[in-house]
Amino acid sequence: MPCGGLRHSAESGHRSCMATHMHRSESGRPRALAEVETLAWLLDNSIPVPGTGGRRLGIDALIGLVPVVGDVISGGMGLFVVWRASRMGLPRVVVARMLANSAVDLLIGSIPLIGDAFDLWFKANTRNLGIMRRHLERPDTSTRHDWLVLAALLGLVLAVVLLIGWLVVSVVSALVGAIS
Repeated sequence: MPCGGLRHSAESGHRSCMATHMHRSESGRPRALAEVETLAWLLDNSIPVPGTGGRRLGIDALIGLVPVVGDVISGGMGLFVVWRASRMGLPRVVVARMLANSAVDLLIGSIPLIGDAFDLWFKANTRNLGIMRRHLERPDTSTRHDWLVLAALLGLVLAVVLLIGWLVVSVVSALVGAIS
């Protein structure tokens, strides 16, 4: 299949590719959105916390208390939100931003105690639902903001990787200097 799962545009007369993974019909979107809303609510906001002025947490925070396995399970459930967005034909940069939110949630959420507190604040699934709604309600919305957020995240990741590399080189150099 040409274009790796995409088809050629017959209307334009040139060999541009158009996505074939768009949601089958507009009538299926409300159901798909309802599924995402329910899952995001369950994972991020389903449990009221008494005495906190209306603060809520979800099963993501509870599952995340189980080291490693809990974070992987909640991260996997969160990927369903992103998968649904991709199936509904959202721009790739929007889906990439949603994946970045899920990755941040998984990576920081897996740090013992700090990650559990982070999960109470970050709520990646609710953020992803908001992004999804914005682009479904206004499909002509500019993706510039999504590109900027992704660029900032990639810059941050690069800075962290370089910092870790510098620290490793510094520690190894110090150890070699101490041994010789």
